[in-house]
Amino acid sequence: MVWLLDGNLLTALAISSHVHHARAVVWFYAQPRRFATCSVTEGTLLRLHMMSAPDTSAAAAWATLGQLRQMQGHEFWLDGFSYDEVSHRGLTGHRQVTDAWLAELARQRGERLATLDGGLAAFHPDVADLIPIQDETPQAL
Repeated sequence: MVWLLDGNLLTALAISSHVHHARAVVWFYAQPRRFATCSVTEGTLLRLHMMSAPDTSAAAAWATLGQLRQMQGHEFWLDGFSYDEVSHRGLTGHRQVTDAWLAELARQRGERLATLDGGLAAFHPDVADLIPIQDETPQAL
């Protein structure tokens, strides 16, 4: 299985000062190391890195992205479909639009979407999983 990491999970994994960093790292290292990013999740990482990382420079954000992309087991998923192809049935707010697109990407690939967002996981249970809260000391990334 390949896990598509949503943007918030990717950010938590990459930024040690993120409130969910330990949770993300513990989960990530407990999984078989096959994970994916896409243009949407990478863009989220870059944007959030430049807002909240200890070094908010563009150079630091792109360096972090480069390190993640070089990790063993990483895949980059090209998106070959439009938002017009994503079901909007049941969507009630603007924050659910990207979630629906990411869920559709995982669905089309026959893989899973990993998230820190309970609402996303509940709305797309066929493809999305909420990563658990665990009481363990994380390994270094």
